[in-house]
Amino acid sequence: MNIHTNWHSWTPEMLCEGLKTDPVRGLHPRDAEKRLSRSGTNNIWKVKRASAGEFALKMLLDLATLLLLVVAIVAAIFDKNSVLIPIILTVVLGGAARVLLHVRTQRIFEEKARGVIPRTTVIRGGEASICSAENLVEGDVILIETGDTVPADVRTLSTAGILVYENKMTDNKSVVVKNALTISEDPGVETPIENRDNMLYAGSTVVSGEARCVVVARGDKTLAVSKYGTLTIPSGEKLKTTDKLTRWSRILSIAMLVTVAVITLIGAAVRGNGALEVLLSACALAVSTMSESLSIIGEYSIATAVRKSDSEECGRAKVKDAATTETLSRADTIVIESPSMIKAGDITLNSYYIGDRLINVDEPVEGISPSMLLKLCYVTTGMLPQGALSNGMIAPPRESSSIDYGGIRKIFEEYFRRSPEDRALENTLLAGHEPAGSPDSGGLDTALICRNGNFEGVVSGSVEEVLSCCNSIYKGGRILPMTKEDAIRIMKEVDLLRRRGIFTVGVARRDSPYSNMNRVSALQMCMTFEGFLALSDRAHGDALDALRKCREGNETRMVVLTEGSGEDKAFLEMIGLLSENDKYITLEEALSADKIELSPGQFAAVCTGARDAAKVRREIVRKLRAGGCSLVYISKEPSDMWLMKEAPVSFAVPAAAKIKKTIPQSIRSASDVVVTPQSGGGIYESFRTLEYAKGAMLNLKRCAGYLAASFIAKTVLCLVAAIMSKIPPASPSALLIWGLLLDLAVSFVSLRRDPPWNISSVDKSTYELQSSYIDFARPAVIGAIWGLLLIAVPAAIITFLPEGHSYRGAGAVTNQVFVAALLSVPVVGGEMMTNGSIFKRSKRRSRAIPALFLLSLVLSLLFAFFKGVAATVAANVISFKLYLVTFVPAVLFLIVFETIKIIERKKKKPEDTSAGNGEKS
Repeated sequence: MNIHTNWHSWTPEMLCEGLKTDPVRGLHPRDAEKRLSRSGTNNIWKVKRASAGEFALKMLLDLATLLLLVVAIVAAIFDKNSVLIPIILTVVLGGAARVLLHVRTQRIFEEKARGVIPRTTVIRGGEASICSAENLVEGDVILIETGDTVPADVRTLSTAGILVYENKMTDNKSVVVKNALTISEDPGVETPIENRDNMLYAGSTVVSGEARCVVVARGDKTLAVSKYGTLTIPSGEKLKTTDKLTRWSRILSIAMLVTVAVITLIGAAVRGNGALEVLLSACALAVSTMSESLSIIGEYSIATAVRKSDSEECGRAKVKDAATTETLSRADTIVIESPSMIKAGDITLNSYYIGDRLINVDEPVEGISPSMLLKLCYVTTGMLPQGALSNGMIAPPRESSSIDYGGIRKIFEEYFRRSPEDRALENTLLAGHEPAGSPDSGGLDTALICRNGNFEGVVSGSVEEVLSCCNSIYKGGRILPMTKEDAIRIMKEVDLLRRRGIFTVGVARRDSPYSNMNRVSALQMCMTFEGFLALSDRAHGDALDALRKCREGNETRMVVLTEGSGEDKAFLEMIGLLSENDKYITLEEALSADKIELSPGQFAAVCTGARDAAKVRREIVRKLRAGGCSLVYISKEPSDMWLMKEAPVSFAVPAAAKIKKTIPQSIRSASDVVVTPQSGGGIYESFRTLEYAKGAMLNLKRCAGYLAASFIAKTVLCLVAAIMSKIPPASPSALLIWGLLLDLAVSFVSLRRDPPWNISSVDKSTYELQSSYIDFARPAVIGAIWGLLLIAVPAAIITFLPEGHSYRGAGAVTNQVFVAALLSVPVVGGEMMTNGSIFKRSKRRSRAIPALFLLSLVLSLLFAFFKGVAATVAANVISFKLYLVTFVPAVLFLIVFETIKIIERKKKKPEDTSAGNGEKS
């Protein structure tokens, strides 16, 4: 027998003896550490790392760098006032920024890609813990459950209905049933790999069931590595956004070559001997467009969204890969697994019924209060131990009942905190308690209390069940016989409340002839109906705000799946998420339809029924997709594992009680994003992750628009200078500083901005990168006006100043144009990257924008008044009067942009002032 290949034929005893492990307690932690240090990590999965050197070499060979090399050589040979040194400095700084940006982006992608490496439960020293597949060693005993990816080649020790999909690893095309039976082999006969039913191979997926296994092979010894080599996990190389920007880069590069040729020919025809200066300016223009950097900018925008998601605000959302962010940005429908994810886990006291009156808790009536009802309900549902009706006692948790015990306790404490009445029932002991879930309870919470030596029985539960125990009613300060009309009136009030999403807890009591709980059924007879408490679930504030933001626009669809109970529908109506214009789709309608279609901005509640709910949810998701919805599915149930794999993007939001525990591997591996919220069901955190994804695309589109405007402005400068011989050509150094440094700074600030207030409700065409050139019409107009404004003031000075005036020097004019550009770059960039006023204070306003303005101002002063600095772009500095003139283009742009935004804001209706892609009003 070959110990490396025939593990399937070894008995469990032989396995554990050969691998020196314990089938129950596993390896000792110190033994596992020694084995790991001796044999290295389990390198089946490998995340591809980006190389800074490779990218820098690739960057040196791109078109922009080659053009810059031509500019430098021509400048060194022919230009008397050589701009070689400024060009080299600019290229070095710009190139270093591009390399750092690319490497930083790839490191973020690689960190997220490592989250795809399987994790499993390993038993070491008798204790179970979660361990990455990389740290497993041969002899480790692991537990595998539904949804897990098998982390190494393992031999089963025990199984429970385990089904495995191993199509990629073996020739088995369908799901395989696995067991822990030893396979007997005849001498010289080896069982085929696909027939080894007690072996699980690395990379396979567990469809259902669970198993205890021992690791027998890892790394190079596994079937996966021998068949495919190391399994490489992509880390952002295949992004549709990057592919689109790469195509744009190629088109832009060709356009730049044509522009260089045209400007050079015009300059040669107009200027004659001055054509060399025009050639240098044209080549610098081509380089400064950053055409080769567009794909890097796109990657960085997505990486920023991925990194921001891993924050407390997003519940430390773990986005598995960069492609998930792209898919999230295109989502227009959000499916929530249950209304319970919107609930805060608390209940609110709305009103109370005493005698024959329903009294709103906010409208107190003199002489009437819910005090006694609250006390009695608290005694029965609080499950306090005997004699423990004290202020500091904490009630043990209760399950298997429809009454929210924690909520009743909280209401009790809040009411008596603000009430002067005594919280405790004086001289009262809890003599006995029978919870509603017990076999002898009759479905009611029943308590026996002793007060001043007298015993009294109290029951709480549904009003209908409590009424069935009563033959009298307390009203008007007296105990009167209960009539049929009394019962009808009470149930009518209960039904009206139920339709509003409010549930009720009835309370009744009687003097007890018994001193123990041995005769609960007799104790529950002939009771006096005290009244009922009207309670409602409370929606979590953050979750409700997030959902209401979708109401502000008319694009994002919302679907909440319910089990069909009237309470769920009433709850959604009560919190305003299901109005007359929305849909309530019954189970029959959902199953009979071929597809489910929703209008943009429409909300819907879809019934799944209580039986086979997970299966029905999968069917509903398929029909929503068939109806044209690009959806995000948010769930907290591990049973939704296969549904998560079906949805384009799925969020796993473990229940609050599970957050402190390990998140199940099944839900971790099935979902695209794992959120661990502290409260609120995770809706708010999921929405913030979604908003960051959409915001990344919005920032990228705005950045592309700004770069297009900047390119047009620089092109206009070069064309005008080539046509008009009186205006000096644009300085190559100035164009490079503007393009490679200033534009990169504006792009960096733009890509890091937080999303607007209600990005989730905005039409995706607002932020999605389009292939149509019409998207660049507005930036092109802005750029053309920008370039003309920058050249207009110097042209006017040259035209109108008298002969021999000192301001007419070519160097002063060139410097004036560049200083005007320095001052207008942050204005145009800041105005184009936001829909709201750049002066408006907001928590979401990036502090980098004021820093950009300050940087622009400082640079403008240096180039205007310091000859050493100004010499990099021109021969002369400018006077203070001309410096003031350079503010004209920036001020004009500021006035025009702000005026347009004010007009657009006034056109909107008052209720829609926060809609669109602007900031919150």
